[in-house]
Amino acid sequence: MNAPMSDDDAELERLLAEVSPDELGRDAVREAHRQLEKDLLRLADPLPPADFLTQVMAKVEAEPRRVSNAELRSATVITLVALAASIGAFVSSGASANGVAVSLARTFVSAREVLVGFGSGLAAVWRTAGLPLSVVLAVLVMVTLVGFRRLLTPMNAKAVS
Repeated sequence: MNAPMSDDDAELERLLAEVSPDELGRDAVREAHRQLEKDLLRLADPLPPADFLTQVMAKVEAEPRRVSNAELRSATVITLVALAASIGAFVSSGASANGVAVSLARTFVSAREVLVGFGSGLAAVWRTAGLPLSVVLAVLVMVTLVGFRRLLTPMNAKAVS
């Protein structure tokens, strides 16, 4: 009983017909391909050298590379340019030292209003739906703790004695 041929099978037969017009040649190509596939599956990555771990640990224990003077100079230049740009933006917006104090005070007052509003909202939610809020907060804390634990534990780590 012949199974219906899929598009891939038809394409394979067409390619084999191009390689060899007779059935005996196509069978030989199929067998050669099968043998090559078996040989490729037997291949394995080579093992690392016996002293691989000692080489790696020697590199880890080596003193870290010092920061060069050129890197320090470029970091200083970048920091100074960023500071100058921020001061320029601050002055160009019409701000002064007095304006900074006023804006800082305004920020504290608005932050206080936000905190008071948040507290009032939380109190209202607690009075109307304390149990669901507790469950949601407990789930949130547990998910966060599990996430931190997964971040902090090394994967596939083996103890070295």
